[in-house]
Amino acid sequence: MYRYIATDVDGTMLDSRHQLNSAALNTALGQLQQQNVSWIVASGDSYRFLKKCFAPCPLIDTFISINGALIVQKGQVVFERTHAKSQVNELIKAVNALPVTPDVILLTGWNHTWGTRISDLKAWPFGINIDFIDDLTQVDDKIYNVNPIWLNHQVTPDQIRGFAQQMIERYPVYATYSGFGCMDVLPLGVNKAAGLKELIINNDHDQLKSVVAFGDSSNDRQMLQEAGLGVAMKNASPDILKLANRITSYDNDHDGVLREVQSIFNLS
Repeated sequence: MYRYIATDVDGTMLDSRHQLNSAALNTALGQLQQQNVSWIVASGDSYRFLKKCFAPCPLIDTFISINGALIVQKGQVVFERTHAKSQVNELIKAVNALPVTPDVILLTGWNHTWGTRISDLKAWPFGINIDFIDDLTQVDDKIYNVNPIWLNHQVTPDQIRGFAQQMIERYPVYATYSGFGCMDVLPLGVNKAAGLKELIINNDHDQLKSVVAFGDSSNDRQMLQEAGLGVAMKNASPDILKLANRITSYDNDHDGVLREVQSIFNLS
């Protein structure tokens, strides 16, 4: 029996315009509550962004943010893992030295996300607010994620996965392609599946079988593999489509998650 739904956000819950169908989601949440099924948001996005995004849906109060580096439930931090300050500066240098230099590097902290300035970018394509500064090494905050992004350069997902593997081999971190030209460089041991364990089952692996997980990109891999039912979005990347137990009939622009949840849990 499934007791939890864990969903990614970008490319999964949000459509290509970065919009959430909150009305339909609230209808589903009300019916799921009657079945004692909890909805967990599991995303690479910051907690600040997720809290704002899901504000119209008060029944969602549990967030595995930054791929599991920061977990907040009912407004309380239940788990966090950050990079050491000295390592942050080293990682900034390392990602700048990759074979293709990122167009921007973001640092995700508790209250802010900082980014290097981009002189030739016409518009910021992501739904998050960035404090653009000249020198990221001067940021004085606990940092959960070092996030290089390739916006103007033609870099393939496989190239970014290769860059992530280079970071894993050189530093005590976990790095992953997270879609949309992004790579997340996270503290060692951080991923969405580990976040689910920290949150709901105290590392009892078998109980992840009570989770239905939805995702579309490489940073969803462990979560989909370890969940009782791992569901890839119809629009997911090939590596995720290959490993999933099930694929949604509709993509993220056509309420793919909600339609699948209605089917799995027999919602009206």
